[in-house]
Amino acid sequence: MKIQQLSGGLANQVFQYIFMRCGEMADTSHQWYLDDSAYFAGNVHNGYELEKVFGIKPKLLSRHFEPDVWQEYVQLKKQGFSVPEVILKCGEDIVMYAETDDYTMTNPFSGEIFRMTPVGPFYPDILNINADNVYYHGNWVDENWFELHKDVFINEIRFPELKSNQAKKYLEEIEGTYAVALHIRRGDYLELGIDLGTNFYREAIERLDAYRKDYELFVFSDDLYWCNQHSGELGLQFAPKVTYVSGNFGKDSYIDLQLMTKCKGLIMSNSAFSYLAGLLNRELDFCAGPDMTDLKETL
Repeated sequence: MKIQQLSGGLANQVFQYIFMRCGEMADTSHQWYLDDSAYFAGNVHNGYELEKVFGIKPKLLSRHFEPDVWQEYVQLKKQGFSVPEVILKCGEDIVMYAETDDYTMTNPFSGEIFRMTPVGPFYPDILNINADNVYYHGNWVDENWFELHKDVFINEIRFPELKSNQAKKYLEEIEGTYAVALHIRRGDYLELGIDLGTNFYREAIERLDAYRKDYELFVFSDDLYWCNQHSGELGLQFAPKVTYVSGNFGKDSYIDLQLMTKCKGLIMSNSAFSYLAGLLNRELDFCAGPDMTDLKETL
């Protein structure tokens, strides 16, 4: 058995799913599962969303075990015992491959742990670790996993049809102009001290303005009020027209992502949400990331 953690918001879930599917296609000698215990043990963002948003039905660990056995795993998870640790304590051989050190907080494990190689989050050989049971802890936010089976993922990761009149109106506006999505992530990024400063966005908009003049900015953010109040610092005055996309929060947050994939340009924040928007956008003409590189060159 090989298990990939499932945690975080929708974008992280998608990247974890992509990694797991790459594993399924690379190593058919093992059964692959997504460990969804985090969504049973506590409140995580908007909860498990892969099936609700995309209709994806992956193999979830919660469906592998009998209900009473799974409830024991969940109770132990609430007490601080991770799924791989419980498997180990039950006498099963299992190793962990950890992308980052934060496994010590969310998936504590006392067994053998393999760490990332210097090449970064894309190293396909890790899919073929020769062990009876392997637990993968990581988000694997790297477009190269997507590119391994791009045709498969383009077919599987499909948004539902927009239903609300407001969302349909935004889409009509986006498709009727040279729309550029500007994504600003604040919220927990402020607490973590990793939010991007206003200078980045100002420089990105200046670069966009030099690229072409006939565009419309569509601002997506978890703090639209702050964006509006700091529009001058962000450089929004350079844009011929600015639209603040509102109304998509909670269970409808994915609509922001869906609309971002329809824009012809993208100014990204340093989040998996932005990265996924760029990856799923197949008509991207202009893109500025946190390091001011052109994402289109790598798509």
